[in-house]
Amino acid sequence: MAPTGRPVYGLCVHGLDEVEELAPAGSRPGWPSVRIRQTTAAPPPSAPLDLDGGVRVLADGRTLAVDRRRGTATFYGPPLAPDLLAHPYLAPVATVFNRWAGRETFHSGAFVHAGRAWAVVGPRTAGKSSLLAALAARDVPVVADDILVVDHTEVHAGPRCVDLREPVPGPALPTRTVRAGDRLRVALPPIAERTPLGGWLFLGWGPTPAVTPVPPAELLARLAGCRSWRGLPTDPAALLGLAALPAWDLTRPRDWAAFGPTLRLVERTLTAARAVAASR
Repeated sequence: MAPTGRPVYGLCVHGLDEVEELAPAGSRPGWPSVRIRQTTAAPPPSAPLDLDGGVRVLADGRTLAVDRRRGTATFYGPPLAPDLLAHPYLAPVATVFNRWAGRETFHSGAFVHAGRAWAVVGPRTAGKSSLLAALAARDVPVVADDILVVDHTEVHAGPRCVDLREPVPGPALPTRTVRAGDRLRVALPPIAERTPLGGWLFLGWGPTPAVTPVPPAELLARLAGCRSWRGLPTDPAALLGLAALPAWDLTRPRDWAAFGPTLRLVERTLTAARAVAASR
């Protein structure tokens, strides 16, 4: 398969011509290629993921089969609309093929501050997407909403959208309804395909906006625990490098009124970290 396709998550993706959230097709030498297929045929039996492939039953009953040698990812079941293929169904494909390529992937979003990407990590319902949308509304570039692909010291851009359960306060954001009316999609402007990684923010809920530094040893354990497909091999040196980056726990109230103070706190924290790094 020629290394052309729609560039996203560090992959050249084929078969998603109708998905508007991806960049135009083009050659990306050295990037893994994957062709997305859909079929209503009977799915193969479930098989654990290994270095060659695997078959996984998804939460909605569909089956996803991935084949490394053929460079294919096949969805078995009712056809998926383009908006669903862009997000969230492209995410499991991206995590598998990037892990096969030796990259790390995390359940995380990211935004850009002072030329570096800052990962926003947290479980579902931690408010990652709402925080990223609030940043986007203030013209802060967003790298990805749900999956972060880390390639050595850089991260790859995801689909150009953030999906929300409800609107966020602050500057108005144009949205459209997607995922069978279950989400509001915020379109994101184009961004560089790769951005240097600056560090990590771990989201949590608390009475007031606050940041607490995460020590490197604890950060290493956290990153090791939140990698995608932990059964696949990892380069220990690469993980140690990621754990050497600055990291904080970011807590804030479950209150829309706290968005402004939270974003100002993030800005001050990252600006101070940049000044410290520049002085070394």
